[in-house]
Amino acid sequence: MRSSQNTALIEAFANELKARRNILGISQEELAFRSQVNRTFIAKLELAKNQPSLSVLLNIASGLGVELPELLGSTLLRYKTSIRLSSSGEKEDE
Repeated sequence: MRSSQNTALIEAFANELKARRNILGISQEELAFRSQVNRTFIAKLELAKNQPSLSVLLNIASGLGVELPELLGSTLLRYKTSIRLSSSGEKEDE
């Protein structure tokens, strides 16, 4: 049975989430409050240990002050970049 997890995609989301939170200058606790989730869940997302449901993704986008398509689009760009760099042997900067 194949795993339904795409590690590179989960890591791309983790990096995008952390980068956007840092740009806003807010803590994991503040983002969790804005997103109506637990702070430890945000921490696990940023460490690529968990993956959010669609409804939580919507809450996180709102907590970051962006529309969901923007958050997903920038995550997809990070994902494609990481795939391209890993196939060429380079390392992506966060």
